[in-house]
Amino acid sequence: MALSKETIVRAAIELLNQGGIDHLSMRSLAAVLDTKAASLYRHIKDKEDLYALISEAVVSEIRPACSLGNPKKYLMEVAELYRQKLLALRDSVEIITQSKGVTMLGHVEFLKNVMICLLHLGVAENKCMVATHMLNNYILTSVADEFYFRSFPADAPNAYEAILGSNFKWLSFDEQFNYGLEVLFTGFKGLK
Repeated sequence: MALSKETIVRAAIELLNQGGIDHLSMRSLAAVLDTKAASLYRHIKDKEDLYALISEAVVSEIRPACSLGNPKKYLMEVAELYRQKLLALRDSVEIITQSKGVTMLGHVEFLKNVMICLLHLGVAENKCMVATHMLNNYILTSVADEFYFRSFPADAPNAYEAILGSNFKWLSFDEQFNYGLEVLFTGFKGLK
């Protein structure tokens, strides 16, 4: 197999999904690719560069069907697609946060479209970057929470129920995610 950035990234994603970020090293990646670690450095600078390439691969697969004509629906769809891509990759939040500046919103096309949508939702031009960072951070922390809470056994005691009483009902992860997006969009509209 010819060594290229694409083959390295595919192998890195497979390693991540098998053993997580702690098992992804240049040495383990080279072993999977049947080469030496030094050979990888002809294609990638370092581990941070590898993380950035993995992040770019994840983001490049996000293709919303919705048009920009409905800004809120477009943002909801992009957020959900991003969430699903992150959930499909073990330790994705850690990979994204360790690849400096590479996020869904770090890509020019997404950034442009997200900003257009936010402007249509009433966000002031000078606040668009703050709003884009808030949206990106919300998605990343939601995914991190979802990974965390999915690790609990289904019959684990519910601390929220203990505090709020038996009427407390846990929302599904989808419901929680969409509720958080609604809170963000309501806030964006309210702070014109």
